[in-house]
Amino acid sequence: MKNESFEFEDRPNCLPLDPYRLHGEAVVKAAVENGASHVDVSGEPAYLETMEMKYAELAKEKGVYVVGACGWDSIPCDLGTDFLKRNFDGTLGYVETFVSNTRGPSVRLCEMNKSVLVQGYSFNAGTYQTLILGIASAKEDNLGKLRKAIMPTRLPSPKYKTPKRGTLWKVDEPALQGWALPFMGSDKSIVQRSQYYDAQVNGKKPIQIATYFSLGSYFWALLVTGWVTIFAILCMFKPTRKILQAYPDQCSFYMFKNSGPTKQQMKEASFQYFFFGNGWANGEAVDEVKPTKKNRLKGAAVCRGPDPGYIATSGCIVSAALAILEDKDTLPKQGGVYTTASAFRDTRIFDYLKSFGITYEMLPEKN
Repeated sequence: MKNESFEFEDRPNCLPLDPYRLHGEAVVKAAVENGASHVDVSGEPAYLETMEMKYAELAKEKGVYVVGACGWDSIPCDLGTDFLKRNFDGTLGYVETFVSNTRGPSVRLCEMNKSVLVQGYSFNAGTYQTLILGIASAKEDNLGKLRKAIMPTRLPSPKYKTPKRGTLWKVDEPALQGWALPFMGSDKSIVQRSQYYDAQVNGKKPIQIATYFSLGSYFWALLVTGWVTIFAILCMFKPTRKILQAYPDQCSFYMFKNSGPTKQQMKEASFQYFFFGNGWANGEAVDEVKPTKKNRLKGAAVCRGPDPGYIATSGCIVSAALAILEDKDTLPKQGGVYTTASAFRDTRIFDYLKSFGITYEMLPEKN
């Protein structure tokens, strides 16, 4: 591995290593020690934050860039939040994000009965296995201690935070209607690290964020909520965890499969990632005036792209690699371990992403 990293020292290393908590550190270590930058598609907060704690100083010394979560986790959300923050006509206070996936009409053979056709896109089981390990290891990960190590300065606590929502609640925005439940991905933790960096390095006010998954059907939202609850409980016990790991297809009701989606299903799939922000107009007393429905300043943005699991993820990580290779003058001045927004906000990454069908735009929003 060291020889491989050394051979490609002028190119960013990017390898799929799901679950990264088991296989990722050896690659990061070899890359950094041998002067290679590294990007990956991990969506595992414990792994990502451990890499920052362990290798930030060495990466800085070597002048290389280690940027995790460069796939669908979490480029759409992290760059999208920063995009809204930069284009908000005032001071942004908090953002609520909603991801919505669209599947096409193609069908697949039912695994239980090969004579039955079933409609539905299935994510790859690697993501499913990562989710199991993340839930099972939550206590041992000690994320609180990790975050104190990599973000030692306590930021001022905002007076007004994101609204408190239920486990399942109705979304009624001009650009999005449906039902929302908490998003279990790494997006929130990535954005929080980006906001810490923006506050410490650029002197910008950090925003608050809440992340959700949006579904159009109340019935389907109830089913998913029930499955997530039971799944999380079963992950905590070794005997049931082994069953979950051994039978991803059946235990996830084919939302995840070892084989993943078909090529045709990938071509038909797409995603939309919405960002709804609230804040204060320029000149208004920030944090002293509550942004109520009557006087709050609102802003909205959306990221759109193709199949999230494969096509968009590939486009995202290639765009990250291109930014490191082609835009060295607009990367942070020093090497280190960064989030995507912290590393790439001033590069041409939005152009690279657009070439893969991943776009960002502001939406009209009535105050």
